[in-house]
Amino acid sequence: MSDAPVTPTAAPSAVAVLRQRWQALATREQQAVRGLAVFIGVMAAYLLLWQPPQQALARAEQAFNQQSRLQQQLHSLPAQPRVSSKAISGEALPGLITRTSRQAQLNLERMDNSPSGHIDLSLEGPLAPFIGWLAELEQQQVKVLSLSLEVSPDARARAQLQLSGS
Repeated sequence: MSDAPVTPTAAPSAVAVLRQRWQALATREQQAVRGLAVFIGVMAAYLLLWQPPQQALARAEQAFNQQSRLQQQLHSLPAQPRVSSKAISGEALPGLITRTSRQAQLNLERMDNSPSGHIDLSLEGPLAPFIGWLAELEQQQVKVLSLSLEVSPDARARAQLQLSGS
C-alpha cells in the first residue's frame, strides 16, 4: 500500500455542469432557449404581478356597482313607513290573533286577556311563518310588549308573547 495522500476529486458543481451543457448547445438552440426563458418570464410576471390586482379591481368594481344599486333602491323607498289607516282595538285583538295565527299554521296553545288590556299568548309552529305572522301583526299596529322565543334545531318556534292593541 502506498502512503500517498488521497485527494478526492471534486465533483463538478451544478452551475459548472449547466455551463458546460449550455456551451455544448448550438447557437440556434441557445437563442431558442433564451426566447423561451423570456416568454416564461413575461408570462410569470403577468400571472403573478398583473392578473391578481386586475381581478381584485374587477371584484371591487362589481361590489361598488352592487352597493350603488342598493343605495339607489334605499333612496327610492318612501320616507315614512306605510301605516294602515285603522288601528286594531283591544276588543278585536283576540279575533285577529286567532284568525291570523291559524292562517300562519301556528298552534295557539294559550291566550289570556289581562285587565290592563294586554293579551298573553303561548304558541308553537314553524319559524318562518311565525316571523311573517309577527310582521303582519305589526302592520295591523299591534304592539309586541314582550317576546320569549325558543327555536328547535328543526326550525320550530315556541313563543310566549304579550300583545297590546293600539
